[in-house]
Amino acid sequence: MSNKMDLGLFRTLVLSDDFQDISCEFEKFDNKSCTFYYDESNNIRKLWLNENDFNAPIDSDFVLGGVMHFGEKSTADVDTLKRELRLQKSAKEIKFKHISGGAKSFLDCLNEDKVLLFFQWLNDSDLYIHFSNVNNLYYAIVDIIDSIDEPGYIPFLFQMKNELYRLVRGNYSDFYALLSQNNYPNIDEKNIADFYNHILRYIDNSRMELPFNLEVLRQGLKAARKQKELTFLQDNPEKTILDNYFPFYTRPIGLFPFAKHIFDNEYKIEEIFNEYEFYNGDTKLQNYGFVNSISSPLVQVSDCVVGFLGKYYTYINSLNLLQAYKLFETLSDKQRKTLQTFAEFVIRSERLSKLLLNATESIEEHDISGFILQNALYN
Repeated sequence: MSNKMDLGLFRTLVLSDDFQDISCEFEKFDNKSCTFYYDESNNIRKLWLNENDFNAPIDSDFVLGGVMHFGEKSTADVDTLKRELRLQKSAKEIKFKHISGGAKSFLDCLNEDKVLLFFQWLNDSDLYIHFSNVNNLYYAIVDIIDSIDEPGYIPFLFQMKNELYRLVRGNYSDFYALLSQNNYPNIDEKNIADFYNHILRYIDNSRMELPFNLEVLRQGLKAARKQKELTFLQDNPEKTILDNYFPFYTRPIGLFPFAKHIFDNEYKIEEIFNEYEFYNGDTKLQNYGFVNSISSPLVQVSDCVVGFLGKYYTYINSLNLLQAYKLFETLSDKQRKTLQTFAEFVIRSERLSKLLLNATESIEEHDISGFILQNALYN
């Protein structure tokens, strides 16, 4: 017998946000027919701790998303796109590798004529971008903050997570050894104080006056070391941070229950889907499906979108804010044009609705991306 899952909880969580009221955003999607298409990039399927490092590169965000349109059918002409891209006759579908020319890095992608052509085609279409990106390292460490059992820190949780993320990036090898030595994500009660004290030393070793957010983190870590239990860091599967990306597949179905959702085949996720019956309140949801991308041109387009986003976020994760400020001094005219065209597509979609873009990432990663996209419009 299938288990019942109410995906309406995703919308409830968004509506319960104390910092912003976006209830009117849902009306844009509830009152019109619309279809979302999905593919994924950097899909490691499972994140766990090996002896010396995680099983996957920490700088490569998982990305799930693609394009969406209103109405029963998009007016975007994929056949025209294929002709303009001049794909080899042997290519049965459009893939990111066809437009990127095998480019290894994000900056190399910006030099590719077909990448520019692709985003120009998207900007001329009725399609919008939508996606969720997951910074795996950030995801792996946020429970260190969420396990602090002191309500007074709740208003500062995102700032504390951001400061912890920066500390971890700056002390990565030592921090990973700390995780491994403490059987993370299962911290034994007798090791709680030593675990948090170790992280505190990253802060206390600094002789500079601490910025406000870093001082808040410091005080939170001091409070946590006195605890006898950690809500999110005990009774977890051994060495396992993320068993699958299933919640990121169900989230948009719950947020947009009146839309259609068409996913590229992903057998591990399909197996989990088959264990459940999904509901929106009392209404059973049957608004989703998995397809072979060959049969869906817009799933193919989504492959290209998330492939580019995967390169983009890997690059973002290599930067600090100062490096981001200097980026535009180093770009060629062609790179600037491609980045501008990509930014136009993302920002046009964000202006339609912020619900289309979802991120599990640090504040700094968010700010770096926002700075680059906004400045790309005018550089």
